[in-house]
Amino acid sequence: MREVAGFCACMVLLTAVSCGGGDAVLDSHAPASAEASAPESDDSLDGLLAADATVERVAEGFQFIEGPVWVGDAVDGHLLFSDIPGDTVFRWSESDGTSVFLSPVFLPELETNGVGGSNGLTLDLEGRLILCEHGNRRVARIEADGSRVTLADRYDDKRLNSPNDIVYHSSGAAFFTDPPYGLASPEAGELGFQGIYRLDPDGSVTLLSDVMSRPNGIGLSPDETTLYVANSDVERVWMAFPLTDDLNVGEGRVLLDLSASEDPGAPDGFAVDTLGNIWASGPGGVVIISPDGDHLGTIRTPELPANAAFGNDGHTLYMTARTGLYRIDTLVQGLMP
Repeated sequence: MREVAGFCACMVLLTAVSCGGGDAVLDSHAPASAEASAPESDDSLDGLLAADATVERVAEGFQFIEGPVWVGDAVDGHLLFSDIPGDTVFRWSESDGTSVFLSPVFLPELETNGVGGSNGLTLDLEGRLILCEHGNRRVARIEADGSRVTLADRYDDKRLNSPNDIVYHSSGAAFFTDPPYGLASPEAGELGFQGIYRLDPDGSVTLLSDVMSRPNGIGLSPDETTLYVANSDVERVWMAFPLTDDLNVGEGRVLLDLSASEDPGAPDGFAVDTLGNIWASGPGGVVIISPDGDHLGTIRTPELPANAAFGNDGHTLYMTARTGLYRIDTLVQGLMP
């Protein structure tokens, strides 16, 4: 067990169960224990998680946390994440524990008719922090002097709903989702749809798709040829959109549909590893999806996760789950901004 500054580490027993359709479900219904036994192995998870992989709680006491991003190197780096109703971006590191990085996030003077702080976080190609500001209804960047600037807050001269999650392409363009969760009321929305957008380096915003009812988590395949988007609605699906050379999207296909799952939870934020697997918050926990759309397994955390990101040396998956921050070591390396 790792020593965690300021918090009691909680190890959760994981049990791999082979299911009829090839699903391998990592279950965590057993009580927390520092002597967690090794789970049964399953071929579908070989190379992804060790047989004795366990979930560890490293921080707690939040309201609803989201949008984790690792900043810095494996030794001296830290994790940033949003507490949306708490209107705060927190910083967590192995040595220092949890501290406030930015609070408040919400700016009443913008008169947005929005609520809440930031949601998804990432870094741009220069390492600057990018925030999907839920209540401010914009994508923003923190400058070297600590000031925040607006990168995108409108499309077609209408205010965005509430940017939710974002990922950068190696060209310097970014892709982001815009569901309505940060609106103070349905009437506050101006667009009339929920979009997937491209934000170009020159500041222009292009609508790529408006076919999804609740586009949420977003990410790129390792070769940047496919854009993945989670739909957090009754239709609990992950979509895959082919990217064209000019960074538009072709017709999307359903990568995985868990609408019929009896587990609670909906597709939300996710991380992608170097093999192209998606580690996605969804029904029951973190759903591991192969590039071909196979459901390889589910990491069941004590609380339903809302997002995930790789950190440290790329072999640690951090999971933001309601009031707690959790992590698990992985065999595969994750993509990091």
